[in-house]
Amino acid sequence: MVEQTGVILKGFAKFKVPGGKLVEVKLDYSDTIQNIQILGDFFLYPENALKDIEKALVNLRINESEESMAKTIGIVVKNRSITLIGITPEAIAKVIKMAVSR
Repeated sequence: MVEQTGVILKGFAKFKVPGGKLVEVKLDYSDTIQNIQILGDFFLYPENALKDIEKALVNLRINESEESMAKTIGIVVKNRSITLIGITPEAIAKVIKMAVSR
């Protein structure tokens, strides 16, 4: 679902990771991600690390490839020693691209 509100668009998408968990993304964007919220029934440790991933995605250009977005997420996961359970950086990137293409 994408709805236009002036120059900022709102996007939302869900994706069930095969053999994993559900990941959802809500975001505000123009040509870059302005605000993003990652939700779902997955787990990560430390629990507050999700904010680090979201922060790294703000200002990222929405026309970045899925692979490039996954790489950005992967760098944060590695640098912050985050453990993802039931999702992957690739799954998060996929649902972001789904949210901006609807």
